[in-house]
Amino acid sequence: MVIMKYIAMTEMIKKMTVVCITTLISSSIFAQEDSSFSLFDEPTAPIAEKVQYAFKTTKVVNLQSLELVDAGVFDFKMSHRFGALNSGSAKFNSEDAVNAFGLDVATIRLGGEYGVNNNLMVGLGRYNVKSEKGVDAYVKWRLIHQTSDNKKPLSILLIAAVDYKNTRYNRTINGITGPVIVPWGIYGKQRLSFVGQVIIGKKVDDYFSWVISPTVVRSGMNQIYNVSSESFVSTGAPQTQIALGMGFRNKLSARTSLNMEYIPILNGNGTFYNSFSVGFDIETGGHVFQVDFTNSLGMNESMFISRNADRWGAAGVRLGFNLHRVFTVVDPSHFK
Repeated sequence: MVIMKYIAMTEMIKKMTVVCITTLISSSIFAQEDSSFSLFDEPTAPIAEKVQYAFKTTKVVNLQSLELVDAGVFDFKMSHRFGALNSGSAKFNSEDAVNAFGLDVATIRLGGEYGVNNNLMVGLGRYNVKSEKGVDAYVKWRLIHQTSDNKKPLSILLIAAVDYKNTRYNRTINGITGPVIVPWGIYGKQRLSFVGQVIIGKKVDDYFSWVISPTVVRSGMNQIYNVSSESFVSTGAPQTQIALGMGFRNKLSARTSLNMEYIPILNGNGTFYNSFSVGFDIETGGHVFQVDFTNSLGMNESMFISRNADRWGAAGVRLGFNLHRVFTVVDPSHFK
């Protein structure tokens, strides 16, 4: 009886040993298979992030940059341009000193930009430039946003702008009782100018960004008003002008950068000169302060691209600044 129990127990131990060995072998095989398959699994792709902060603001100096105002944010802008260092003459004279080398002569533009969403911005401004007064408006839309994985190596934006001059152009005529000042009859379409622009650019690294901006400017007139003669004189430039804006930003420190831009007219300037500007961005808390040197007096696209009466070679450069202050109008979470 004892012998039979011993034999039965021995058989049971053998069966359990076989089961355990089989289980271990199977586990080892499946583990090797899992390991082998993992070698051929597709690696996890890095998350493609949209490249931010190619420029400090929406402007290089005068030229539009790759940036938009954040969605739900209003950016108040005050732009100021002083007079030319030597009134545009070839040599300095006593009159320049009287005018403090341009500091006593100033033009201004007040405006603002609002981020409709993360890819669309609108802007509106009021300007007073010498004898010209008017309002301008524009829409800026981001078509392609550069990504960190380089699948979208460039950012591309589109701009459509309009400028309306509401200046009163006077002339003197001889009336029955003597000289009478009356306005020139200028049609509304002659007061309008339109701009279309494509902005192509890239943030190369944390220190350098660039833009190239093919531009078309359509002016209502190819004449300008001469205050002294109270008449309109030809500029010699075509009403439709094609330009190629070029600019870059070079970061100097965490809060400052050097900006430069050049905007040549490709099909004829007439009596005007190409725009060239050098500026510095200085970030101070909620403000960005841009100090610049430029030969452009106008501060919207239709003016600074195609209406520059001064040139750097004749010391026709002027000091200017742009001051930016942002205000959150709509909670950013609304756009997520």
